[in-house]
Amino acid sequence: MNTNTKVSTFLFELYGSRNVLSQLVSQQLILRYRRTALGYLWTLINPLLMMSVMALVFATLFKADLKTFAVFLFAGMIPWNFFSSVVTQSGTSFINNEGLIKKIYLPKAIFPLSIAFALLIDSGLSFLALFVIILTIGGSLSWAVLFIPVAFLLLFFFALGIGLIMSIATVFFRDLQHVILIAMQGLFFLTPILYKHNALAGKVGWLVGLNPVVPFIELFRAPLSQAVLPGIGIILQATVISFSAMAIGLFVFLRQQKKIVFRL
Repeated sequence: MNTNTKVSTFLFELYGSRNVLSQLVSQQLILRYRRTALGYLWTLINPLLMMSVMALVFATLFKADLKTFAVFLFAGMIPWNFFSSVVTQSGTSFINNEGLIKKIYLPKAIFPLSIAFALLIDSGLSFLALFVIILTIGGSLSWAVLFIPVAFLLLFFFALGIGLIMSIATVFFRDLQHVILIAMQGLFFLTPILYKHNALAGKVGWLVGLNPVVPFIELFRAPLSQAVLPGIGIILQATVISFSAMAIGLFVFLRQQKKIVFRL
């Protein structure tokens, strides 16, 4: 079976399982906060409380204006949280659904895909909360925020591509799920979320320059923090990285998906 046929079959199976995919997304959104007093509001409260504390601490540490730094930080944290969560949760998507995978046939891709969709909804709601915060603290929104859906689309394909690779890799190497958590903690500090991307020099600055997440942070930060569109160079860079990651992720997934059930 050639690559075009594999991709066509893959997409056809995904379309045929769209109801199951929808159920998995709903399940992840509902079960996470079932029987809690505030329910789905925790999706907003959790990250916003954490980001508020971080904004207060680091604005004081860097002697920065709290309002300006809060928007700067939030605009970086929300895309980072989405990327990090998709990669780490996709890494255990097959292991956590081992029983279901062994009982019935389902397109394997719906497991990491449902995680990415559920987290995309979470991130979208977090951004709505961010808009409220910006307006509350006296900031203003420009027409450049209309670029945010495009930024989300590029980030989605980038995170999903990496997530597909991690979902396959952890089936073959179980220790990798723990390595991913450690790697994400390290990558957080090598991503300009707490600082500007040109703030570091030397070898650390060089490492930050190699970080593929950096262009995606800039896609969100420019419209929200600076009220301008991202530069064309950043957009092109993010587009190439996004679709390259998705193409590689899809290639690896299609090559290995039939082995998943035998390795679980």
